[in-house]
Amino acid sequence: MVTTARAVRRAARLGRRAAYRGPASVEVYNDLVVGKYSWVPNDEHPGPAAAEMENLPVHWLTDWTLCLDVECGMRDEGVLHRLYGTVTSYEPGTGRVGFSPTGGHPAILVPVHRIVALTGDRRRRGHRQAPAHEPCEG
Repeated sequence: MVTTARAVRRAARLGRRAAYRGPASVEVYNDLVVGKYSWVPNDEHPGPAAAEMENLPVHWLTDWTLCLDVECGMRDEGVLHRLYGTVTSYEPGTGRVGFSPTGGHPAILVPVHRIVALTGDRRRRGHRQAPAHEPCEG
């Protein structure tokens, strides 16, 4: 389910990605937080997406409400959900993303193999505008 959803997200962003100058580009960060760009993890860890996340100023991401599309539940019964909150850390060695959901929920570590994509939400950018989670729309 995750690899299929990732493939769809990668295809949707293909043309936009060519405009960036490199993985550490401030343009990537700016477009990510406003929802113009989605970070999609590699199907095999590590890879170019892992390097890209390492180069993003993760400490700046704590200022923005982002969407984390993830697989929830048991593998054979999993569903995709969109979590809203802030990225608090990225562990390149393990490939886990620290995420603090909106609404005062405790921070969690999300394994990359469960993540479909990370992006901003143009409609709901503030902490009070976004729910903690909702079903993922694809």
